Order: sequence, then structure tokens, then C-alpha cells
Amino acid sequence: MSSPFVWFDNLNPSRAETEAFLERNFGWSQQNIGPMTFQTAEGEMPFAAVCDPMDGLTGWVPYIEVDDLAAETARAERNGATVIAATLEGPAGTATFLRDPGGAPLAIWKRGA
Repeated sequence: MSSPFVWFDNLNPSRAETEAFLERNFGWSQQNIGPMTFQTAEGEMPFAAVCDPMDGLTGWVPYIEVDDLAAETARAERNGATVIAATLEGPAGTATFLRDPGGAPLAIWKRGA
């Protein structure tokens, strides 16, 4: 089975310093597209981004791809998740940021057309 995680954001108030750290420490290439900087390992497609923090949220946030964002958001809420921000449009699709019942952040994401 492949990983259910399809993307990672690092929401960070110190974007430039974090980008430099990731490049120096892991050799990841940086592609700044304005609201985020894509992270790419040598010869690979981007797999993560460093972004400005969201209100009350910093750190790494994993993304899980879903087929129906509205239905999965409702199901997550029924199962104890709290919505941090809903239906945010990004460069590749739409995401809803959640906190699981233990407080850990995650995003559910629907690929754009």
C-alpha cells in the first residue's frame, strides 16, 4: 500500500531561515512561488512546501488526499476533529485543515481539476 500522505507543509514564521536549514541540512532544492516555497529532493518532484504560519498553527502539516472534501470534512468532525480552516484554494487543489481529537494538525485535500 502506498502512503496515504501526499504532501507536507511547514507553516513557519521564519520561512527564510527554515528554507536555508532544509537546503543545507538535507540538500533540498528551493522554488519560491510567492505564498510558499516548494521543497524538492534531487531528481524528484516537489513533495513539501514552507509557508507562512496560519493563525494559531505552525509546524509540519501532512496532507491526505480525498475524493470528496465536503463529505470527508463532515466525517472528520463527526469523529472528533476540529476544523481550523475550510476549503482553502491552493495551486494544486483545495484543502481543509483540521486538528485530530488529540490536537495534531492535518489537512485533507482534493486534487484540482
